[in-house]
Amino acid sequence: MADTIFGSGNDQWVCPNDRQLALRAKLQTGWSVHTYQTEKQRRKQHLSPAEVEAILQVIQRAERLDVLEQQRIGRLVERLETMRRNVMGNGLSQCLLCGEVLGFLGSSSV
Repeated sequence: MADTIFGSGNDQWVCPNDRQLALRAKLQTGWSVHTYQTEKQRRKQHLSPAEVEAILQVIQRAERLDVLEQQRIGRLVERLETMRRNVMGNGLSQCLLCGEVLGFLGSSSV
């Protein structure tokens, strides 16, 4: 019975049925081991200053990476706009970038 409720660890997790959930409610075990923690137990779980600093460093690094990514995307968009302004061919019988005439046996403009 306990193996059915809590699983043996060998098979995939299956959502418990209503009977199992009712049993868990009577035993006050809930969905996780933290369901019925007291306020005193929660207060003991404060983050240390080193942990807080590490979290802040990760957040700051993510923000820096986001700014760098936005700049990179901006440069790519600017490059694309420049390419569009400097189009030399028509795209059908000529290369769009260099204006070279595409031959009958040559590759397509795509």
